[in-house]
Amino acid sequence: MIVCQLAGFLGSGKTTLLVRLGTTLGRAGRKVAIIVNEVGEVGVDGAVIESNGLKSMELTEGCICCSLSGSLQNTLRQVTREFEPDVIMIEPTGLALPSKIKQIVRTSMIGEDRTFTICLIDAFRASKLFAEAGAFVSRQVDGADVVAVNKVDIVSPDVRNEVENTIRSISPSTPIVFISAREGSGIDELVKMLEEAL
Repeated sequence: MIVCQLAGFLGSGKTTLLVRLGTTLGRAGRKVAIIVNEVGEVGVDGAVIESNGLKSMELTEGCICCSLSGSLQNTLRQVTREFEPDVIMIEPTGLALPSKIKQIVRTSMIGEDRTFTICLIDAFRASKLFAEAGAFVSRQVDGADVVAVNKVDIVSPDVRNEVENTIRSISPSTPIVFISAREGSGIDELVKMLEEAL
């Protein structure tokens, strides 16, 4: 069993990617459990995920790497015990740090074989995000096993190259996959990485 988290800012396409990955893995015969961290009273993401035939558990009213860390540990144990998944996918809030989530997973003692982190970068807003929250985004990139650059279908090749160069300046050896979660391009490459981690 692996635990895969999707790091990335609000609006980067995490839920769309989560649905794509979950349904693709499900069709391949993998049991996938999804844990969504929504800060707010209404779990919109959970409703979107379930409408696509996937099962999800929602943690609301706080951040899973801060005030809800105990809730995440309990949820991980419950999902592992009751569902016995091949993959647990976690969609934290956009302000969660991958390293904190990994630490919570380790201390949950659920017997995972590996944790796998995908950092999702919105190519369309990347320059603004790196300018306004560069240190934080850099920490998300640095803690990732792979960086998925999303929305490449709506940016020019020059913008795509600029985003790639910025990521390389932060983490030269981290694999980069260019995707369009909306259109489904590049998803197979991410699924292959997850399958290889199983």
